[in-house]
Amino acid sequence: MLFRIVTAAVAALYLATPAVLSAQSASSSATSSHGPAERAVDQLFARWAEPNSPGAVIAVLQDGKIIYSQGYGAANLEYGVPNTPSSVFHLASVSKQFTAFAIHLLAHDGKLSLDDDVRKYVPKLHDFGKPITIRQLLHHTSGVRDQWNLLALAGWRLDDEITDDDVARLLFQQTELNFTPGDQFLYSNSGYTLLAMVVKQVSGQALPEFVKERIFEPLGMSHTHFQDKYGTIVKDRAYSYARQPDGQYQYIALTYSTVGPSSLFSTVGDLARWDENFYTGDVGGLTLLAEMQQKGKLNDGKEINYASGLSVGKYRGLRTVEHAGGDAAYRTNILRFPDQHFSVVILANAGDLNPTALSFRIADIYLKELLKPARAKPELEDKPEVTIDPKILDAYVGDYELRPGFIISISKDNDHLVERATGQSSFPMYAVSSTTFRLRVVPAEIVFDDVAQGGKAQNAVLHQNGANLPLKRITIEKPAAERLKAYEGHYYSAELGVVYDVFIREGVLMVHYPRGDLDLQPVGLDAFSTGFPIGNLKFACADDGKCNAMLIDDGRVKQLRFDKTLLDPIGPRSSQ
Repeated sequence: MLFRIVTAAVAALYLATPAVLSAQSASSSATSSHGPAERAVDQLFARWAEPNSPGAVIAVLQDGKIIYSQGYGAANLEYGVPNTPSSVFHLASVSKQFTAFAIHLLAHDGKLSLDDDVRKYVPKLHDFGKPITIRQLLHHTSGVRDQWNLLALAGWRLDDEITDDDVARLLFQQTELNFTPGDQFLYSNSGYTLLAMVVKQVSGQALPEFVKERIFEPLGMSHTHFQDKYGTIVKDRAYSYARQPDGQYQYIALTYSTVGPSSLFSTVGDLARWDENFYTGDVGGLTLLAEMQQKGKLNDGKEINYASGLSVGKYRGLRTVEHAGGDAAYRTNILRFPDQHFSVVILANAGDLNPTALSFRIADIYLKELLKPARAKPELEDKPEVTIDPKILDAYVGDYELRPGFIISISKDNDHLVERATGQSSFPMYAVSSTTFRLRVVPAEIVFDDVAQGGKAQNAVLHQNGANLPLKRITIEKPAAERLKAYEGHYYSAELGVVYDVFIREGVLMVHYPRGDLDLQPVGLDAFSTGFPIGNLKFACADDGKCNAMLIDDGRVKQLRFDKTLLDPIGPRSSQ
């Protein structure tokens, strides 16, 4: 979506007695107490609480008890099965804390050190010249490129069946990192796939078996498992659905057969047991759990807010520990306020539900007497669309820089403006005044300078999420036809094992990758942006004008090199 740059009551039941607390018992008591707080929570989820809508299941935890649990919407739209506290959800990246816990267990067993080089256990990983430690993998400071982005760049669809072997093969082909290990923080799912490999090598058990024996069974988490084969039958599973442009929901398949960064299935009841273990230490011990919540550090000593599969921070004066997740249309979050012994668990199967924001909204309700006043965040006032002279729009057409390499391009289509942000799709805008234009896809607006007739706006301000971001008009040098011709050709990446084809179609530079064609939007000298999965692309050209390589940077994969080659891609060219 546009502007990603601003830039988942059972009062009597105690977690200390695992046999007592279960997803089913939570379900049967979910609506037994509806006080003002519970009614306020229900209101937050009202838009998803319809039988023809997917939704969520929530659990509010206080002092080792589930004080409120409720399901909203349908777990399966085809058969009209409702979401209940017994529903089993794919947790996406919430899975990472369990993989991290397994690593810490092995460290406490004396079978590995967090400062070991991962190649000690995964020798097939390329030797990058500097060791990558297990600790760096836990904290996303390893520099290893992200597996999902690599797979997409290699031509995979994320609804293809993806196995551990598929991911491993691609990771072992990588000969470059995003950065020197320990220099930066950059979220990478690959690190947790490598950690799952470490668990298997050290323990002799695959991750699903190890965590079942060492974590799930001791905690009584009988509805929880890592799924390493996507077709496995899961009783009471909630299926994921994404809202489409026409407002209808569509089923979104999830075919991961790989574990470590994702693929854990669980219920809110089981996750309540897991959450309480952070206070009791029944499994692993309190020392291990404290170590797991220690923030990572970079090579320069700077502390980051990420620990082992957990984000550690503050909210309105109170300490928080949390992690969210999102795969297909599953959206999940576990938010803990450790000093208040209070947590919120949200497991959703509606892609348009934001569990992180809603978790904090629930905390606002239950902890309102303890939270510091929230900083006012200005919201866009409702304004009706107005009709303006289309000639006025000419003053705003052009390219505006938000930050180096990120451009918002404004064009005109008959009687309205159209914006396109770097690497994103185009969206129409509607006028609410002669200088202010809004988008329908997200709550954002752009306010341009008021200029004299015939003039051109030089500045604008983007208002989104309470932020006011300045935009400055720039002139992007459009490559001449001769320069465009120099870019044409076939480019091969040994790290992906694929060929990209760069060609000109009707005067527009295009790139064909294994899943289709994308047009390239110039953003600087030899630099272009385009849509997913490529993002930003820069050609490497010599002084004589010949271009022999291109580098791709899509955020979680940086400086991925493609060399020009005479090799033709498989199948007919998309140009001509």
